[in-house]
Amino acid sequence: MFSQSPMRVGLVLSLITFWVACSGNTPKNLIGQPAVSAAISPTSATLAAGSTQSFSATVTNATNTNLTWYVNEVNGGSSGTGVITSTGVYTAPSVQTEATFTVTAVADADTSISASASVTVTPLVSVTLNTHNVAVETNHTLQFFATVVNTPNTAVTWQVNGITGGSSTAGTIDANGLYTAPATVPTQPKVTVTAISMADPTKSDSASVTISLTPVLSVNPLQANVVVGNQQPFTAAISGISNQSVTWSLSGTGCLGSQCGTIDNTGLYTAPASVPSPATVTVTAISNFDNTITGTATVTVIANLGVSITPPGTQGSPVSVNFGQTQPFTAHVVGDLQNLGVTWTLTCVTDNESAHGTADCAGGNDDGEADISKLTNSTLTTTLFNAALGNGGLCDETVATCILTLTATTNATENGNPATAVVYINVP
Repeated sequence: MFSQSPMRVGLVLSLITFWVACSGNTPKNLIGQPAVSAAISPTSATLAAGSTQSFSATVTNATNTNLTWYVNEVNGGSSGTGVITSTGVYTAPSVQTEATFTVTAVADADTSISASASVTVTPLVSVTLNTHNVAVETNHTLQFFATVVNTPNTAVTWQVNGITGGSSTAGTIDANGLYTAPATVPTQPKVTVTAISMADPTKSDSASVTISLTPVLSVNPLQANVVVGNQQPFTAAISGISNQSVTWSLSGTGCLGSQCGTIDNTGLYTAPASVPSPATVTVTAISNFDNTITGTATVTVIANLGVSITPPGTQGSPVSVNFGQTQPFTAHVVGDLQNLGVTWTLTCVTDNESAHGTADCAGGNDDGEADISKLTNSTLTTTLFNAALGNGGLCDETVATCILTLTATTNATENGNPATAVVYINVP
C-alpha cells in the first residue's frame, strides 16, 4: 500500500539483521517455526516398594523424538531411588519410610527440554512370626507372636490349616495367637499356623507345627497300704518315648524326709518306722527324658492290716445256726485307713445227703432241688447268713449236718496281700 525507495528498504533490512543478532533468537523462530517441547504421563504416582509404574513421554516439534529417562537426575536411576528402563517402566526401591523421587524424560534432540513426574514410594507391609518350625504335644499350647511393620494397623488374623481360628482336628488358635493342640494326633501330624495382616491381607507369615502324642507316665500300683518298716515295689512305664528311666521321690503333708519313708532308684519303697499323721505318702516318678512328664501313686502307712469276724467260730467249735434261722456277722478291720472294707464269701465244707447220693458241695454237684444257706444284705462290714431253703444256696436241703466257712477278705492290701478271717458255721 505504501511506495518505498530502494535505499529505505535496504536500511530496514539492515536494522532487522542487527536486531536478530543482538537478541540471540534463531531465524527459524522469527519465521514462525514452533519450539521443541516434551510432556510426560502420568505426572504423579504413589507406589508400594518393589512395584512398577509405566510412564510415557512425547517430544514435539523435533525430528528426533527419542528420550532418555532419569530418576533423581541419574540416568536409569539407582537401587536407592528406583530404576527405570529405556521404555519408561519404573520399579520402586525398597524403603523403610515413605519417600518421593523424581522421574524425568529428557529430549535427545535438545537436552534442555524435559518433563518430570513425582513418584511417592511407600514401604511394604510385612508379617514375621516369632517361630517357624515347632513341635507340640496333644492338648498342650504354644504362644505365637506376629510382628507387622510399615503400617499403623499391626493386627493380624490367625489361621490353622487355612481355617480362621482353627478346628478341633488340627488345633485351635485365639485372637492373641495362643495355639492349643488337638486331643489326638491328626492324620497329617504337621499343621500350618498362619498370621495374615489385616492392613494388607496379601501379606502373611506361617509356621509348621508338628503334633505328637503326649507321653503318659503310669505308676503301678496306684495305691498301696504298707505296714511300718515293710516294703512295697513300684514300677513306672512311659508311653510315647523310648527312654523309660525315671527318678523317684516321696512327699507328704504329715511327714518330711525319711519320716515319709525311703525309695531307691528301682522304685522299692520302705515305709517309715512310725505312721505319719496323716498317714498318706505320695510316690512320684519323674521322667529323666523330660521332667514335665510325671506320675504318682499313693501309699497309706499302717501299723498293721488285719481282720476278724464276730461272732467267731472255729472248726472244732462252729457257730450253730438252726435251719430256718439267720445269723448276722460283722467284720472288724485294722490298718485300713481308707475304710475299704471286706468282701464276703461263703463256702460249703461238707454236708450229708443220704437221700440224693453225692453231696452238693462235694465236687460242685447239684441235685436240682432248693438248697440251704446263703448270704444276704452284705455290706463292706456286715453280712447276714440265712439257714433257709432257696435256689442258689449251699448244702442240700435234707441234711444231718452242714458245715460252711464264712470268709472276710480285706479290700485293702498290705504289700499287695489282703488279710482274711474265717468263721465256721454249722447248720444242724
